[in-house]
Amino acid sequence: MPMLSSSSPLLGIIAEAAPPSFLSGPLPMLVLMFAVMYFLILRPASKQEKARRERLAGIKKGDHVRLTGGILGKVASVEGDIAVVEIAAGTKVRVLKAELGDTIQDPANPAAKAS
Repeated sequence: MPMLSSSSPLLGIIAEAAPPSFLSGPLPMLVLMFAVMYFLILRPASKQEKARRERLAGIKKGDHVRLTGGILGKVASVEGDIAVVEIAAGTKVRVLKAELGDTIQDPANPAAKAS
């Protein structure tokens, strides 16, 4: 390997090399990955959760619902944060509105649209 002296032409070429750009580092890649993850995963999930919360806030008597445990029923009454759900003829349970999975279509009338 040749020795570089202060008068060597190679030393001038090495000294003139451009410093690394800010965009070539790992930080911009991390920012880009987070932005992609936000727009592909986090933002749509938060929109879906917001729509679900709005549907559950509008629950009223007669709506058909799915509980988080998979039980289907019909809302008999709503008292603040508690809903009384009829899961079978004469069988009513009190559940927190937060534990209602979502509203569903009327099983007896599939043409009805879920709210």
